[in-house]
Amino acid sequence: MELSELVKKTLDLFEIKNVDQLSSEMMKRVLDNDINIYQEFGKMVGDLSTDWIQMIYQYYLADRKDKKQDYTPKSLATLLVSLAMKDSDDKFTDMCAGSGALTIQAWNLNPDLEFECLEFDENVIPILLFNLALRNIKATVKQMDVLENNVIHLYFIEPQEKFGKVVKDDSHI
Repeated sequence: MELSELVKKTLDLFEIKNVDQLSSEMMKRVLDNDINIYQEFGKMVGDLSTDWIQMIYQYYLADRKDKKQDYTPKSLATLLVSLAMKDSDDKFTDMCAGSGALTIQAWNLNPDLEFECLEFDENVIPILLFNLALRNIKATVKQMDVLENNVIHLYFIEPQEKFGKVVKDDSHI
């Protein structure tokens, strides 16, 4: 699917006018456990082995100037994950998770892993949570500064029948 078509369909699905509203609208939907949005997005894109939302975020929302944000292409993510998982146990940690490209590729190789995703940027956290819940990936997501080991928010994605349930729990911080 072309980027322009993906953007239009995503904006329509989330009932928003521009991409700048995507993160906040996604956060509302994941915290409300809006299963319909997962179903419709899944139907729209079909293939969940790709991080579709990353394409939108990277092109329209990434802060390349101040935060030097850039995102891992699927081919590189697949290579990195295959190397990292050679000595992996049953848990996979993604230190700068972004929208979840590495985690999604690790999940493609082994959906039974438990995931821990660490990410600082509050604007990409909703996209990461959406990607994990959409795929029913069991995960802990920490919005945090990994250099200072300072956790800002803590989320759990609890697998359900088809889509994960996002639970925000800052009581553990």
